Amino acid sequence: MILDMEKPDIEKLGLKMDALGVWDEIEPFNFAVKPKGTVFPYFCTVLKGDNAPVKIRFLMLEGWQTLHDYVRVRIDRNFGYYSSPMEMPHLELVVTVNREVKLFRHDAGYIPVEANEKQCKLAAKILWEAYGVMLRVESDRMLPLKYTDNRAIFSRVEASDGKWVDEPLIIPNPAPYTETIKLQKDVVKAAKDLPFDSNAAIELDMHILPGVMTKELRPRAVYELVAYNDAGEKIISKCASVNPESGLKALWEMLAGEVLSALVQYGTIPGQIKVMSARVFRFIRPLCMELMFKLSMHDKLRYIAKNT
Repeated sequence: MILDMEKPDIEKLGLKMDALGVWDEIEPFNFAVKPKGTVFPYFCTVLKGDNAPVKIRFLMLEGWQTLHDYVRVRIDRNFGYYSSPMEMPHLELVVTVNREVKLFRHDAGYIPVEANEKQCKLAAKILWEAYGVMLRVESDRMLPLKYTDNRAIFSRVEASDGKWVDEPLIIPNPAPYTETIKLQKDVVKAAKDLPFDSNAAIELDMHILPGVMTKELRPRAVYELVAYNDAGEKIISKCASVNPESGLKALWEMLAGEVLSALVQYGTIPGQIKVMSARVFRFIRPLCMELMFKLSMHDKLRYIAKNT
């Protein structure tokens, strides 16, 4: 197969990769591909689908920071501000059980879109090298671990002359991760002046609304902050999307302030706020330093589970 970089056939590439039947062999590993001229490497990893209808998701994660975030989210799904790998910046090759192939572009806080021509050309180079790695894995199952003794990831790197070579990519330490939560003093004061109902409890969550998006050329995902009282009445319902300049992390860092403002509008501070997500728990915990409510984690909540 000759790869035409001017008109790359992503479908044929995806089907050739699928036909090898080595998804199980490469699923435990990450390896990198760095085409000439790209600022950072792309890290290739496999996620198996649920067979309804996705069979395989082949992710090409952008850069070291994304890889670090991906690994940490796989270890702890509540780490940081990504709810799933699908929110991370990457290119994604999808192969369905019916052997349909699609290429998508993902960016944090945005709805995935089919890749454009430029992205297809880049993905074709990455996928062609990934296909080569998969061919080699057929006879050398440990190939992706070739450089682990040197604390490095196996990679295929395009040299200045256009030739591709195996190289170790030394793994850098991840950047320190911090979260900054700010509360407006006047809103805190207004909340402290409200009635406190020690017997009242509310269920609270923030999540992506499936199938809902902004009406733009590049649609953004919509996140809903929602809360129910003891009677199952929705007492808080706020929708928001990422600010293109500040990003997804900032959206989560504003959560405590949004909850505070919503409680002020509600007019009563409940004795208990129940959540199901450790991420939501962590981002609104600073409110406990200002107000007297109890914040608790639960495996299941009656109204949140019913309406999400």
